Amino acid sequence: MGSKISPLLVELFMSDFEEKLQSEKLFPRVWKRYVDDIYAIVKERYVPQTLSWLNSQHEKIKFTVEQEVEGKLPFLDLLITRKEDNTLKFSIFRKPTSTDRYITTDSNHFGAQKQAAFHSMAHRLVNIPMEQEDFVAERERIQKAAELNGYDKKFVDKIIRKHLRKKQRHDTTTLQPEREEVQRISLPFYPKVTNHIRKVLKRHGFHVVHKSGNALQELLNNQKDKVPPDERSGIYEIPCQDCPAVYIGQTRRKFKIRLKEHRKAVENERPNDSSVAMHSICSKHNINRGNAKLLKNVRKSSYLTAWESMYICTEDRPLMNEDDALITSPLFQLTKLKL
Repeated sequence: MGSKISPLLVELFMSDFEEKLQSEKLFPRVWKRYVDDIYAIVKERYVPQTLSWLNSQHEKIKFTVEQEVEGKLPFLDLLITRKEDNTLKFSIFRKPTSTDRYITTDSNHFGAQKQAAFHSMAHRLVNIPMEQEDFVAERERIQKAAELNGYDKKFVDKIIRKHLRKKQRHDTTTLQPEREEVQRISLPFYPKVTNHIRKVLKRHGFHVVHKSGNALQELLNNQKDKVPPDERSGIYEIPCQDCPAVYIGQTRRKFKIRLKEHRKAVENERPNDSSVAMHSICSKHNINRGNAKLLKNVRKSSYLTAWESMYICTEDRPLMNEDDALITSPLFQLTKLKL
């Protein structure tokens, strides 16, 4: 499932597989599939024969079976119970290993990310046709889960009321509100910076969503040997020794290789090969190669121009660069905010 097209190909294959099976007499009369989970109704005495027959249809498709126990059968996140009159009732199923641990209220996550799990549980609570006692039991379970993670009862009640109103509107009208197409931008969640960026982008019609942070990973030391800066690619600067001017550039190769090319252009007096050489030759200045450094390690070459443009646009010193930044944006100035 690594490729984006994989789910589509799986559905096409399974749909064709099921169409061929429907012509056979042993194909179950009730067959409900969600991806690779199937709910089927088969007479008990035919279960082994049906399973064997299904597994013989394709060498790559192998099924296993889980039968009902005491009239109960879990399917996905549902517990389906067969009542005495052979009707079915539904309730929420959780594995015995479930701990009800979600993102806690004191975690450094965006508010929508903290609420996401409870919105999912509230949506399921409201939309699954449960009997009243099962509905009440599930609502209490959600409230206890919220309390366990540091939220109060009002937090859950507000989310549940929101989903109840949404379902009521859905059940009483077929009219759907017009949806505006929104352009989304994903940013890491760091309130001191991203709150400012979000307000600016909102005025220009962009909606900011935040990536989940991994603070623990950031705090732990990386056990791999560190690569020296001059062995990396990215954005670099080369200062002049005799004036405040600085050159900012990008390289897909190792920084030390690119620095060597600038040095040779200066030594061989080839101004067309390097803006650094042009500055040195025209001004008779020396280049401070000892203070040249990598400003930002950039692994993806498609990001290089954006990072280079940001450093150029926010640089206060005079630049040796002959060309302006390829990308200009007032958002670059927000990166100068003190964290």
